[in-house]
Amino acid sequence: MAYSRWGRDSDWYIFWETTKADSEAAAAGRPKPKVEERLAIWRAQSKEARSFTYAEVSEMLTSGNFSRIPGFDDSSRKILDECMTAFIYDVDHDCP
Repeated sequence: MAYSRWGRDSDWYIFWETTKADSEAAAAGRPKPKVEERLAIWRAQSKEARSFTYAEVSEMLTSGNFSRIPGFDDSSRKILDECMTAFIYDVDHDCP
């Protein structure tokens, strides 16, 4: 699921990342645990594409410190906060 896409109004691409654990959990007939969920946070002008675990996203939201996100600047705080909050909400409602 994408929370933000690159475009005229955004230089961020933020999405709930599908991982190998997704297909392994599906093959075993079980949901993937929250701790294995990842949020990709990419900025167009950054050469580094990172993803963060559910726990890392939660910690950044709690602390308000987004400095580990490549390309972060204060003007991006609002969109990052909104997207990360939506990710946490979605994981909490979709995963055990």
